[in-house]
Amino acid sequence: LSNMEQTQKRKQEIETRLAEEKKRSEMIKENLEKADQLTNSMVTILNHFDERLHKLEDTILPVHRKTKDLQRLQDNIEKTLTSLDHVIGYHHVANDVEPVLRQGPSRQVDKYLHSMERLVKAVAFFSENNPDSPELNTVNTLFSNGKDGLEKEFQAQLSRHTKPMPPLKVEELIKMENKEDESFIHLPEKTVSDLSQMSEWLSGPGNSQSFVKAYSDIRSNNLIKTLNGMSDHIKGNSNTGRKISNAISTPKKPGNRRASNFRKPSTLLRKESLQNFGSMGGRKSSHAPIAEEELIELEVDPFVAMVSACAKLIVVEQDMMQSVIPEKYRRKVFDNIITEPLETVEQTGTKIVEYSKQCIARHDHPSIVNVFPAIKHLKTTLPAYQDALKGVSEKNRLRIPRLIAELDSVGVKVLEDFSDCVKSDPEKESNMPKDGTVHELTSNTMLFLQQLAENVEIVGGMLASKFESQQSIQIIRSCLAKYIGQVLGALKLNLENKSRVYVDLFLAAVFLLNNYHFIITALNRHNLLALAQIATPEIERFYKEFIEEQRQAYMQCWTKFDSYLNNDNKGVPIQVQPGGKLKDKDKQVVKDKFKSFNNDFEDLVKTHQQWAMPSSDIKKEIRNSVKSRIRSAYSELHEKYRMVQFTKNIDKYLKYTPESVVENIDKLFDQYA
Repeated sequence: LSNMEQTQKRKQEIETRLAEEKKRSEMIKENLEKADQLTNSMVTILNHFDERLHKLEDTILPVHRKTKDLQRLQDNIEKTLTSLDHVIGYHHVANDVEPVLRQGPSRQVDKYLHSMERLVKAVAFFSENNPDSPELNTVNTLFSNGKDGLEKEFQAQLSRHTKPMPPLKVEELIKMENKEDESFIHLPEKTVSDLSQMSEWLSGPGNSQSFVKAYSDIRSNNLIKTLNGMSDHIKGNSNTGRKISNAISTPKKPGNRRASNFRKPSTLLRKESLQNFGSMGGRKSSHAPIAEEELIELEVDPFVAMVSACAKLIVVEQDMMQSVIPEKYRRKVFDNIITEPLETVEQTGTKIVEYSKQCIARHDHPSIVNVFPAIKHLKTTLPAYQDALKGVSEKNRLRIPRLIAELDSVGVKVLEDFSDCVKSDPEKESNMPKDGTVHELTSNTMLFLQQLAENVEIVGGMLASKFESQQSIQIIRSCLAKYIGQVLGALKLNLENKSRVYVDLFLAAVFLLNNYHFIITALNRHNLLALAQIATPEIERFYKEFIEEQRQAYMQCWTKFDSYLNNDNKGVPIQVQPGGKLKDKDKQVVKDKFKSFNNDFEDLVKTHQQWAMPSSDIKKEIRNSVKSRIRSAYSELHEKYRMVQFTKNIDKYLKYTPESVVENIDKLFDQYA
């Protein structure tokens, strides 16, 4: 298109749009006019509504104010009525609770405690608002009577359901490892609940502690009865002679009893040997017989059972107490409960201490072995006591450790007295064995040491208690080893002194040899050697040397036969031919030789035949040594002169043949040969 045509077309479009816009503008103007009309109408309506609201408010507000005043009056009336009911209620408390209190708390603890709570509030109300009123006196009296009733019911229920635990049940408890087993809290669940409620109320609103003492006394007495019942049960079932009276160090007389019985005695321990043990120290006759009433009865098994039972039962008591007694009183109650039972255990243990002291007074050392099981059990049970007695009074906490310390102390004194007695046993000829056998002191000493070695922990612990607070097994064994060495040293010295009582030095040598051999044999047989070697490593070699030394000393009695059996005359050989003749001076020498040999050999054999040599090995060895010394030389001399005319009565001088010499040597230390 040409420019003209385009311009014309554009102009038409513009005119068309302008016409449309004019039309739309007129429409908007028309709508605005309608909106103004509606706005004016709405304003008129709202103004009219506002006027009506003002009129309504002026009418309603007075009514609202009057209604609010009436509501306030009603609330005040209700509060007044409630207060009046509350006050009137306190006046009715006495009448309401009196029947409940009169019936008592039995089987209605909850209801009874509810009534007591009402009395508490009534007392507080009248005390504050009308302290001079008779109502206060009434509720105070009811409260006091009610509290007494609760205290009596607490004691009655506890007494009714508290019974000693049967011995078989106690034995079951001792064997059990679970200390918290509730089956041993022997009170019914309902009773525990009632007691707990009563104690809680009495310790709180009741402001009473009498129930604390009642609980402590009843449970403590019951615990003592249980322990005594257990002890009596053990005594009744004991038919093994474990009830031991104090040993008497006087010669046995009718009616006198002696406690030489060892616990689990070895078959090597002879009762008669132990009964003579009191003679050590030479003080056997220095004590008059003890009157029967002065004897201390030692009952080890019942005491051991009592110690175990008490350790378990106090834990049971502790568990039950926590279910019944308020926390603030538990420590005091527990301490009171266990005081007398622990005293009972301690007093029973003190009898063992006194028994041990009598062992010292009577020098009845073997009887101390009877108390070893008690000491061992106390030490074994001590950790259980220490665990259960945490927090109690120092006096109760230290009872068992103190008893152990006393037993250790008196045990050490018994051992020291034994060592002193070994050292000081007198050198009396009347006490010496005529045949040079093992001395009673030696056998008794080794028997006693055997018993000590079988109780290493107890004896070593006693000895170690003097020096060490912390005791390891090494320290314990070392202390016992040193003690054994000390006793053996004292024994050796005493034996050497005793041997000097013998006029015959060779009998003295036999005596020492026999005793030394018995000692080393006993050391080996009873496992004492390994223990003794801790303190004296070469002890076995020492005793072998002691034995050899005494063997050589004995052999000296046969040296004189060397001069009888040599073929010389003052150092000059005697010339002799079979069937030949001797010079007169040589004849007499030969006669003297055979005569001296015959007499001395006969005397020695006859005498030494009566001497003892318990060791068959040493006896054989000595006989062989004698034979080696004599047989060859005698045979040679006998053969040389049996065909020589040195006497008209040759049988008088050739009394023994080489064979009969050997036969006679075999009679040494054999009184039945």
